[in-house]
Amino acid sequence: MSIKGFLDGLLPEPILTVSEWSDSHRYLDSRAASEPGKWRTSRTPYLEEIMDCLSSHNSLQEVVVMKGAQIGMTEAGLNWVGYIMDNAPAPFLMVMPTEGTAKRNSKTRLDPMIEATPRLKDKVSTKKTRDKSNTLLSKEFPGGVLHLAGANSAQGLRSMPIRYLFLDEVDSYPLDLEDEGSPIELAVARTRTFAKRKIFKISTPTIEGISVIESEFELTDQRYFHVPCPECEHYQPIVWKDKSGYRIVWEKNDPKTAKFLCKECGCLIEERHKTWMLSKGKWVAHNENNSSDEKVGYHISSLYSPYGWYSWADAVQDFIDAGKDQNKLKVFVNTVLGETWKEEGEVPEWQVLYARRENYKLNKPRKEVSFITAGVDVQKDRIELEIVGWIKGKRTQSIDYRTIPGDTAQKDVWDNLAKVVNETWTTEDGRVLSIKMMAVDTGYNTTHAYDFCRRFPQTKVVPIKGNDRIGIVLGHPTAVDKTSSGKRSKKIMLWNIGVGIIKAELYGWLRSHQNSDDTFPDGYCHYPEYDRHYFKGLTAEKLIKKKDPKGFIKYEWIKEFERNEPLDCRVYARAASAIIGMDRFEDKHWDAIHGETISNKKKPKKKKTNSDSIW
Repeated sequence: MSIKGFLDGLLPEPILTVSEWSDSHRYLDSRAASEPGKWRTSRTPYLEEIMDCLSSHNSLQEVVVMKGAQIGMTEAGLNWVGYIMDNAPAPFLMVMPTEGTAKRNSKTRLDPMIEATPRLKDKVSTKKTRDKSNTLLSKEFPGGVLHLAGANSAQGLRSMPIRYLFLDEVDSYPLDLEDEGSPIELAVARTRTFAKRKIFKISTPTIEGISVIESEFELTDQRYFHVPCPECEHYQPIVWKDKSGYRIVWEKNDPKTAKFLCKECGCLIEERHKTWMLSKGKWVAHNENNSSDEKVGYHISSLYSPYGWYSWADAVQDFIDAGKDQNKLKVFVNTVLGETWKEEGEVPEWQVLYARRENYKLNKPRKEVSFITAGVDVQKDRIELEIVGWIKGKRTQSIDYRTIPGDTAQKDVWDNLAKVVNETWTTEDGRVLSIKMMAVDTGYNTTHAYDFCRRFPQTKVVPIKGNDRIGIVLGHPTAVDKTSSGKRSKKIMLWNIGVGIIKAELYGWLRSHQNSDDTFPDGYCHYPEYDRHYFKGLTAEKLIKKKDPKGFIKYEWIKEFERNEPLDCRVYARAASAIIGMDRFEDKHWDAIHGETISNKKKPKKKKTNSDSIW
C-alpha cells in the first residue's frame, strides 16, 4: 500500500469539485442517514457552493460556517473527507469537541460512509482484518491518512503536518488546552507547511461576544442564502424576523399554519414551495468590505432545512414550547436560527431578593430537594461555601452558607472542609442526603486545593477553574497530575467552567417571580433569612458591553460590590450540578435521583463542623 500511495501521490489531481464527486460516488448508509441511498446535492442546494470551496483546486484556504442544526453541514464535511481520500490524497485532521465524540462519529458516521461508498471501501482496509491502518481515530488511504482527534486532547493536535483540517463544533472547544493555548490554533499550526491548505470551521453559535464561530464569521464577507419568492421572484434570505417584525408567521397558537412572509410583495409563502425556492437560491455577501481570496464565511439556519426534514411548523412549535423560558429560548436561537444569544446585562436588585427571603431553618432541605451540591471559594484567610439543594426544574434551595476561617496554606482549614463533605442532611420528608458533588475553585492556593481534592473520589469532589470566555456551562476537563514518565494522569481532572454563562443564567433565575397560583417557575431560587451583605454579594457583578480594538462587540463582567463570594459560590455549586449531568436530566432522572438516600437502617447523626454559618 505504501508504494501505491507514493505513486498515487505523484499523479495530477483531476479537476473535480466536492459536490460533483459526492453526486457521482457518495452513498448514505441507513445506519447514519434518514434518507439512505445515493447522495444528491440537489436535496440541499445551499451546500453546493460551500462544498466546492473545499475542492482541492479552489484557491480559498479557509471556509467558515455559522449554522443551525439539521441542515446537513456535517455530511458536507464527510463528503469532503471522502473526496480527499479518493481524489486528492494528503494528510487530513478532523477535530471534534472531545475524543469521545471523535470516536463516536468515527463509528456511527465515518465508517458507515466508507463501507457504503464503493470508491472508498477499496481504499480503506476493513477493521475485520485487524489492520492497524484502520482504527477509530486513524484511517490510512493511498497517498494520505485521516486522523481524528478531540479538542480536549493536546496530544492529538500535535505532531505531523497536515494539509486538510476539519474543525467541527468549535464553540464547544476549550479556550485553553492543558496550558498550551487554543486547540484551534494548535490544529491550524499543523497546516502551515502546506501552501494549498484547506481549513473548514463549522459550529452552532453560543453567546454573543463569546462565540468563536461568530468571531470567525465576522472576519469574512458574511454570505447568506437568498431564495426567490414564488409570486414576485424577489430574492431574500429566509429569516425568523427582521426589523419590520416576524417573517415566519402563524395563526394564533397553531404551528401548522406557519408561512414565510415575502418582504417585497407581502404574500404568505407555504412551505411546499421550499424545494423550488432552494433550487433557485444563491449565496449573497452581506459584507463585501471583508472579501478575501483566502477566506469566506457562510450563515445558514434550520429554516432552510429541506422539505420533509425540520419544518417551519417545527420551528414555530419549538418557539411556542420555549415560551418565556430564557434557557429554552437560548437553545432555539442557537440551534434553530444559528444565531448568538444576547445575554441581558440587567442585575437583579438585591433589595427585591432580600425582601422575598423565606422563613425556613438552615440545614433543613425541603421535601422537594432531590440532591445537594456545594460550591467552594478559596481566599487567603478563609474558605467560603454554599450548600445548595436542587429541585426538579432546576429550582434551588440555599441550605446554608458558611465560612471556614483559617490560613488556606495550612492543613487545618482543609480538614474542616473535609468534614462538610461527609456531612448529612435530613429532608422535611425524612430522606437522608449527603453532598452529591462539591466543586472547589483553584484560583487561589491552587496546590492546596488540588491536594484537598485528591482526598476524595472524583465522583464526589472536583477542582474547577472559571473562565468568562467559555461559551458553555462546562468546558472539557484536563488532567492535573503527571506520571513518572511525564505523561498526564487522569487521577485528578480539572474542570473548566463557563462562569460568565452561569452568572447570566443565574441572574435570569433571580429575576423570576413566584407564579400567581403560588407555584414556582423553573430556576426559581429559595433563600433563607440571610443578611443584606449576602444579597449584595450575590448580585455583585454586572455584564457590560464594549468593543475590542478590531471593533467586535465583547462582554465583560465587572464588580459593583467588593464582596462577590456569594455569587462565586453559587456559580461553583451550579457547575457541580452540571458535572453530575443535571442539564441532561429528564423527569425520570429527577424521579430516580429523588429516591436516592443514604442506605443505613439507622440514620447517621449530622456531624459537627468547625465551620460557622455567617448568615
